[in-house]
Amino acid sequence: MFPRPRFFEGAKLNFAENLLYPTCDVDGSSIAIVEATETRRENVTWKQLRERVHTCQLALKSAGIGKNDRVAGYVGNHVNGVVAMLAATSLGALYTALSPDNGSEMAKARLAQITPKILFADDGQFYNGKRFETVSKVAEVLNEIDSIKTAVIFNVVGAGKEKVNVSQQGCEIYAYEEFCAKGGNATGKMQFEQLEADHPVYILYSSGTTGAPKCIVHGAIGTLLQHKKEHVLHCSIVPGDRVFYYTT
Repeated sequence: MFPRPRFFEGAKLNFAENLLYPTCDVDGSSIAIVEATETRRENVTWKQLRERVHTCQLALKSAGIGKNDRVAGYVGNHVNGVVAMLAATSLGALYTALSPDNGSEMAKARLAQITPKILFADDGQFYNGKRFETVSKVAEVLNEIDSIKTAVIFNVVGAGKEKVNVSQQGCEIYAYEEFCAKGGNATGKMQFEQLEADHPVYILYSSGTTGAPKCIVHGAIGTLLQHKKEHVLHCSIVPGDRVFYYTT
């Protein structure tokens, strides 16, 4: 449909703010995320999640990230990946994620279309008890996509940022802890950019089997309503329930 209709004109909201402050959470002590991988398990409360998002948000601000910028994640399904997404969307940036078990050519074909300013990436992954480094793929992406001026490496397998060999001029590489320190101490109240209801938050992609992968943009209000529909109507999820999500 063109031109597409606009819904909730005049309303303002922030996608991340809607996710970070559930009405069922009174004091922040209830569990927001349970991360369970082959090597670790972590319970994160809502209060802890908000604090981690605030810290990452300040670091993104210090890196010049703001409304309509693109932030990419070449990351697995872990808490830090969620934190990066929430921090980016809290500022009005668009977030896109690719699984680290996909090859560098696949990553480059998608990221070249959206020109991200910053890349969050795992240094590797564990699968079936085996350790796989992904730093060489990360380096290939950074050397090809020259819009990326900052790379933030999550320490998953212990390979570290030192193994990311980048020839691109002007691209700074940080371990995640180093990057977060750039933003300083997360004191005071976290700020959320108030945006149009259909402001874009995610960029996903078609499979690429029938030509170049195509970018698919998802807006804030549509995504929030879809979550609500699937969780409440389809799955009868209520406060206190735990949802198991299994993926790379």
